[in-house]
Amino acid sequence: MWKRRFFFLMDAAGEGGDPGAGAGGEGGAAGGAAGAGEGGSGAGGDPASLLAGGSGGAPTTDFMPEKYRVMKDDGTMDLDASSRKLAEAYASAEKRIGGGDIPPKSADEYTVTVPDAFKESFDPKTDEGFKAFSGEMHALGLTQKQLDGVMKHYFDLAPKLVAGATVLDATSAKTQLEQVWASQGGFDHQVRNAYQGAAAIAQKAGLSIDEIMAPTGLGNNVQFLRLMAAIGPEFAEDKSVGGTSMGGATTEDKVNELMMSEAYKNPKHADHERVSQQVRGFFERKYGTAAAA
Repeated sequence: MWKRRFFFLMDAAGEGGDPGAGAGGEGGAAGGAAGAGEGGSGAGGDPASLLAGGSGGAPTTDFMPEKYRVMKDDGTMDLDASSRKLAEAYASAEKRIGGGDIPPKSADEYTVTVPDAFKESFDPKTDEGFKAFSGEMHALGLTQKQLDGVMKHYFDLAPKLVAGATVLDATSAKTQLEQVWASQGGFDHQVRNAYQGAAAIAQKAGLSIDEIMAPTGLGNNVQFLRLMAAIGPEFAEDKSVGGTSMGGATTEDKVNELMMSEAYKNPKHADHERVSQQVRGFFERKYGTAAAA
């Protein structure tokens, strides 16, 4: 019977409960809530542990360049994946730097291997033209490897460009002289006079006519050729109609004297024929026998 009474009391406590116990339960819950708000892990309270207080909140991502950030589905950054991406980019940059695949810091850091044929005439360290060129190439972002390719083709083409410029100069000089010499016996005649004068001058100066004729010398200089053509006839020997030497060279001053002489002016003078041939020979040598254009 006492057992039945025990179970009855237990059931009663379970159904209605002890008013005191209920109040205490509610108060305990309220106290727990207050504790959470004041000293628990609430937002406004102290951290749950001293160690947690050193975290300083969520970790910052400012150190990671934006282009290397890998984001999770929840919008936060995946630190491991982002770090791997940054490391791969760094390794790739190292390989590019080692292979000359990026421009140097300045144009002065470009290096140029000059072929033996150009070493006496071209020094990239002192050549002002190349300094300006390399500066422009650096501004365009050329790498060392790309500049090497450009310079290789330049050294291959340079002799051809020089040869082409020489031909162009010779053609241009001929065009000008053909106009100037059209009324002076023609180009072919005057260029022979020019050679004759240049050869005589070179001999007197102890120079080689080949050096003077070179395209890099005076061989295509219009003013020089005109000057030599003008004095060339004065170095030729006077010859009679039959080809016999009249002795010595006739200068223009001497010819002018002969033309003022009685022997030249008077057809009946005993020396008229000889003097006339001498004067005529001088002008034929100077201006040729072709009709004026």
